[in-house]
Amino acid sequence: MPLMHEWMYYEVMWRNETAGRQIPQLWWTQQYFRHWTNNFDSGLFDSKEAAFARNAFYRYWNMIGVKDAQQETLIGQAGEIEPVFDQYTLLFFLFDPATNTLHFPQAPEAVASGSAVQQNLDSDYLPVVITQYQSPLGITVTEKVLATTVGVDQRSMVLARFTTQLTASRAVNAWLCLAIVPAGPTGFQRSDRQGQTVADRRINFLQYVAAEQRVLINSGWGPVFDTAPAYFGTYGNGNSNDPGFYIANNPFQQLAATGAPNGWTTAVDNIAGLCSAVFAWPLALSPAQPNYELNLRLPVDDYRGPNDLADLKSPTPATLESNNRTFWTSKLDGSGLQATLPPLVTHLFRLFRTCRANLLILADNGEIHPGPTIYDSFWIRDSSVEGIACALAGDSNLAGVQFGTHYPTVFNLSQGSVGPASLYGFFGGDHEKNDLEWDSNGEALWAFGRFDRIVPGFGNGVFSPYVIDGARWLRDNRSAYGLLYSGWSAEHLGDKGKPHYWDDFWAIAGLWEAAQLAERNGQTSAAQELWSIYNDVTRATADSIRWVLGQQHAMGFWETFIPTGPADVGRLDSTMIGAVSYFHPTRLYMGAKLGADIDSAARMTLETIWSHFVDGGFRHDAAWQCYGPYLTLQLAHAFLLIGDVARMDALLGWAVNAGFATINPSVGTSSVDWQIVLGAWNEQHCYPIAKRFTEFPWCWYMGDIPHGWACAEFMLLLRDILFFEADEDGQPRVFIAPGVPPHWLTNGQSIGVSDAPTLFGQPFGYELTLNTSTQTISLTFTQPLSNVAYLYPCRFGTGVVSVTANGVPQPVSGTDVWLPAGTTSATVVYR
Repeated sequence: MPLMHEWMYYEVMWRNETAGRQIPQLWWTQQYFRHWTNNFDSGLFDSKEAAFARNAFYRYWNMIGVKDAQQETLIGQAGEIEPVFDQYTLLFFLFDPATNTLHFPQAPEAVASGSAVQQNLDSDYLPVVITQYQSPLGITVTEKVLATTVGVDQRSMVLARFTTQLTASRAVNAWLCLAIVPAGPTGFQRSDRQGQTVADRRINFLQYVAAEQRVLINSGWGPVFDTAPAYFGTYGNGNSNDPGFYIANNPFQQLAATGAPNGWTTAVDNIAGLCSAVFAWPLALSPAQPNYELNLRLPVDDYRGPNDLADLKSPTPATLESNNRTFWTSKLDGSGLQATLPPLVTHLFRLFRTCRANLLILADNGEIHPGPTIYDSFWIRDSSVEGIACALAGDSNLAGVQFGTHYPTVFNLSQGSVGPASLYGFFGGDHEKNDLEWDSNGEALWAFGRFDRIVPGFGNGVFSPYVIDGARWLRDNRSAYGLLYSGWSAEHLGDKGKPHYWDDFWAIAGLWEAAQLAERNGQTSAAQELWSIYNDVTRATADSIRWVLGQQHAMGFWETFIPTGPADVGRLDSTMIGAVSYFHPTRLYMGAKLGADIDSAARMTLETIWSHFVDGGFRHDAAWQCYGPYLTLQLAHAFLLIGDVARMDALLGWAVNAGFATINPSVGTSSVDWQIVLGAWNEQHCYPIAKRFTEFPWCWYMGDIPHGWACAEFMLLLRDILFFEADEDGQPRVFIAPGVPPHWLTNGQSIGVSDAPTLFGQPFGYELTLNTSTQTISLTFTQPLSNVAYLYPCRFGTGVVSVTANGVPQPVSGTDVWLPAGTTSATVVYR
């Protein structure tokens, strides 16, 4: 049975839907009612009402926040503002006092051209969300929302700036209204049987403190208005258990019925926690005075008392906005990896910077979390990929704090056990322990080693006990077959009670990095020990895969594939996506570390995945019944690394489109698509949205957004499209533009990078220019690497005619252009 507040919220929203939208329906509720299903995940929720109240199905929104601060703020498709850990959402609308008509951006009427509601990021990549609403009153409302800091303590806050502009040729009188409601983009009650609760979203007490132009919500601070509202009202519920009470008694209904809010300063609702409020500012716009501006501040940090209120209100809105823009442009445009892309794909680097900003925002004092809501906690798995992505983008300080400070806090030095394994030497906090996530040790060792390459010397500080004892844990905690135990690491792998090759691939990659780290540090004895562990785990994994392949051959399978683990012989379903990690991020394919036969089987597994489970993006029907954005990007990365640029490019295109998903609104008369996300991915991209409501599974999973792991995967993919390192420990080389398809460039256009951190501990930069009239490619290494050769796989024409490096002719063989170490300029002529 649902709880009272869950049942009440469901009934109020449903009755409102059938009664003609007396209150603004958020985008996600519209999608529920567009195609209602009584199916829900009974493993997580007690009832359909509970699943609905949590918004289990349509978890799409945008995010702003402060770098390294704890709390993020989410922005809905119509500009709804929801601070994650607070208990309210703020939204705007217009009111026509002449007709008592309310105009909601959530229900946009048709406009002459374009969409009535448009949304974008500032400069299309900065973490500032701009929502524009064209109303039928001849007034356009623009909302700009950003997160910044104030005061000596640099406490976080959100600034919301509203600008109204007259678009009609006549004078218009209207009210700009702001409403406070309990439900927001994430839902109403974020909880489930697994205890995934961010905050109780109910508003039981709401008060407008007029003397301070401030709202008190439950026991916390709500919005603070720069300009006092001319009208206001608060609405609660004394003792009614009838959903009809809320339909009849709310600010929107009262405005429509009487033309004014109730003027009450305080509301209480101990029945369902559905208190709400409205605040109004009259507009008298004319061609002579066409604009009006309203600013407000949302405290999303620890604010108390009059001094803190003064700190919050002290800076001008213009100063706050200017300082915020200066910080983010300096960070994203003035530091770290910069890319020059041709006009066809310039949006890719804007998306790269958005992803970079998202990871910086998702970091809590250096601890990167994979999401702002239910994933707002620390996983070794996600943060290893995220931290390396940050380091390779130029944020090595953040990665250094994560790996050097936060990883040791989850390294277990006590005796005991976790499942069948010993606790001592295990990298794991609550997540890893509760779900037996055996991939974590390999990922931590991999991250330590990779980061030591980017920032030489880092590994000295973590080698003992973390690297050496973490590796010994991998030696001592395996099954009789030499594999990691059964468990549940990345949740895309399938069953919890089975072993997964994903864990073993990560263990091998981590042990490789650990042994190489020991060698770089001159620790000969430790290196020998680590190589011994590496060889044993590698042999056991390869033997197991060979056994599985033999069993499947005997069963008559004509397609070659490596399943998720040895307990899944013949399991030809989407859980085999775990095998993609063999290529990326672990790079086990380099040197065919598990043997030539396993390498061939892994490559054939990519073929099997492509033929069965790719429908634009990677479909994960076996576990999620959704597309997997970060898995699609991993798959694209694998195709890049084996040189299949066409498939990589197709998957990249799908992923980018998914990151800017649109859907036609189900309300009003507008026929223009509604932008539902601005350069971010859920952990899962649901079929109803991706397929525009032509495909509907019985149930699906959504996770969190922006998904930090997906952001990291995109950043790593775009970087490796432009260049990547190979054979760092043998004959080091850099692949130049290995993933750039010919159609990206036309005559005279260039592509390149600058100030790019590398695994060689040096910054790197190059520029490649195409001249189709002379069939020439010019390469200039603006920041060359010492003692590193270059390999440019030429994809123009049908073959290479000649190559010069620093003016000296080079041998020509096929389409791979080899350039010796020390090259600063090169010319490639193709036919």
